[in-house]
Amino acid sequence: MVEHRHGREGVDGEVALHRVGDLGAGLAEEALFVAGFVPSSLVTLYANWHLADAGISSRRIEGGLLRLAVAVALAATIPWIERSRGRLAAHPRLASAAAFYRTMLPFLLCIAVYTNLHDTVRFINPHDIHAQLVALEGWMFGGQPVVWAERFITPARTEVFSTFYASFFLIAPSAVIVLWAMGRHAEARVTLLGVILCFYTGYLLYLVFPAAPPRLYLESLGMFTVNLRGGAITSLQASLIEMMPNHASRAAFPSLHAAVSLTTIYYSWRFCRWYTPVLVVVTTGLLLSTVYLRHHYVVDLLAGALLVPWTVWLTPRFDHWWRTGEWRVPRAQPRSPV
Repeated sequence: MVEHRHGREGVDGEVALHRVGDLGAGLAEEALFVAGFVPSSLVTLYANWHLADAGISSRRIEGGLLRLAVAVALAATIPWIERSRGRLAAHPRLASAAAFYRTMLPFLLCIAVYTNLHDTVRFINPHDIHAQLVALEGWMFGGQPVVWAERFITPARTEVFSTFYASFFLIAPSAVIVLWAMGRHAEARVTLLGVILCFYTGYLLYLVFPAAPPRLYLESLGMFTVNLRGGAITSLQASLIEMMPNHASRAAFPSLHAAVSLTTIYYSWRFCRWYTPVLVVVTTGLLLSTVYLRHHYVVDLLAGALLVPWTVWLTPRFDHWWRTGEWRVPRAQPRSPV
């Protein structure tokens, strides 16, 4: 019996490591990271040099260098996992943990690119469009929804909406984690690739349409009369925002809070429908929070929503092209949701 169990564990370990291999060398998500990380790193280095040369303290952008170092360290674990496949195969649980880590790592690396690009867009494209966004909202709504929302501000509501806002980086990978826990690893990877492609599409659009959020631009115009005061969560978020370069954020349009969260809802509805109501409730609070807390214009949210059909269309084609070199995806019978 002991020998049989040991043999079963060895088989389980090989299966888990086979998944690491399938998701490993040549992983499309990792290629996207490299494509985004290299130019992001160069811009971050340039930003530090530019500010230092101008005699400006670049303490906040210097945080980007630390993020780059962390991203490089995390990426360096990929070849280590590949080299360790034989040893991990003898330990099924460790092999399964390595497979999960390898699957989720591109998401963590994607966020590293996001935080650096968030801070340095202005060094690539200085032609801001936030004035045009404000004019568009004035035409669409007869005013500024972000300013109109001031009448609802209370410390308690601010704390509640700050909690919803903080949920974003939990929403984005949550469907992937749920699917992985259900044993639906192929669907988990499809979902993750869709989320990451949505992120990188948004990054490109940040460069084309740089826009400061309302909390910066409308504040500079003196349009706010009520301060946002809350509790511990609100204070923590304010401290995190202060870590960014002063008035440097140019990541408002389109809203990736909307795009990524709605994309996650789509994949949840497709693969694990029971989880969708949870996402809908939390995402609704998140989207309302982006306006209430002055992080986004309403048109940002609308533009973000338009990225969902693009992501759904692009993801299978990009994945198939990466694996086979062919863009056309053959028809397949989808698995029914659970």
